[in-house]
Amino acid sequence: YVEQARQTVLAGARESMLFCYRGLHRESGPADIAALRTNIPELLAVAREVRRREPVGLAAYKPPNSSPQGERCVFDFVGMMGLPLAPCHQFPANAPAAFLSADALADTNLAAELGGFIQTGRPLLLTDGLARRLAGRVNLEATNVSVLPVKGQPASLLALPQARLDELRAPLLGALGTTFQAPNRVALYLFTQGGWVVENFNDAPADVVLNGQPLRVEARGWLCHWK
Repeated sequence: YVEQARQTVLAGARESMLFCYRGLHRESGPADIAALRTNIPELLAVAREVRRREPVGLAAYKPPNSSPQGERCVFDFVGMMGLPLAPCHQFPANAPAAFLSADALADTNLAAELGGFIQTGRPLLLTDGLARRLAGRVNLEATNVSVLPVKGQPASLLALPQARLDELRAPLLGALGTTFQAPNRVALYLFTQGGWVVENFNDAPADVVLNGQPLRVEARGWLCHWK
């Protein structure tokens, strides 16, 4: 329950609503609210820092009213793989790096826009579902293009081993001036003015290295750094 509150704050939302009011009065509800109350001072402190900054990340392109076409919630799982995302609703032609899923197929000019992006040499990550539909229309063999093996099951991405994730992240984060080595289910959030947050969604502590600095993030915990 507290993790949901953290995501709301990190996304820069100005308000948060506690949903399923009836459920808050039974089963785990009272414990959820007690935990939230304990964390509210920290959440408000982080919210103040986030409000002063802009998110930094891979441009995560989702056109308005687009359909995931078998890749539902893929952005959620990619974020848990340690790839910071900066959502956008227009094609990110000038982004330093980008991530596109099958949602992008709602853009009728997608092939031409992607072709131009690929030619710039900037790193690009595509889901296999999108790559399959674009085969023969854009140069998917370019060295700056990586394809993510979603296989119609976005949750399966959380089983990718760290070695594969570190390899996948390197060029994408390099375009953002960042290095990050971490196991799966550890998210990275980057902000302007040198701010960052690392959140561990695992039930065990995680050892990570951010920009050459070793860090330990406690189970279901987070580390925040603001300048």
